[in-house]
Amino acid sequence: MSKVNSRRASPGTIGTAVLGTLCLGGAVVYTAVVGASLVSLPTPPSAAEGVHTMSGLSDIPSGPVGSLRIRVDDGEEVYEQSLACTGDPATDPAACGELAARAEEDEEPTPFEEVSPGSICTDMTYGPQTATVVGTWNGAEVETEVSRAGSCEEARWQRLKPLTDRLE
Repeated sequence: MSKVNSRRASPGTIGTAVLGTLCLGGAVVYTAVVGASLVSLPTPPSAAEGVHTMSGLSDIPSGPVGSLRIRVDDGEEVYEQSLACTGDPATDPAACGELAARAEEDEEPTPFEEVSPGSICTDMTYGPQTATVVGTWNGAEVETEVSRAGSCEEARWQRLKPLTDRLE
């Protein structure tokens, strides 16, 4: 007796059929899961859409408010300057916004934060310059000295550079 289809019952054929069925099943499940995530659902209305601002509240200045006196000794000459920030970024000197932005970049509450005790700093001197800053900044009294002695003080100097450079 001769076999008509010798491959029909071979283990390789059964394995191929099982593997093909599993692949097809996996593709169907994948399509159902991924396809569902690609369907865009309508976004619910946010609570802010129905909120209206009261007149005048949106006009409140958003910049820093302060009045500072700065004395800088650059090693060759000493100069004093003043900075007044009203909180209106449109009319305030650029140094007001720059100070606020630098404090935010360094994740400090104010740009005048002192070096924390126990900070690890290098002893390298970056220059002979020193500066004294006195006044108020966002309602807080400020009285600080900054130099370029050591890496931590240099970081403060760079943060306060809008004040230590000559104001225009």
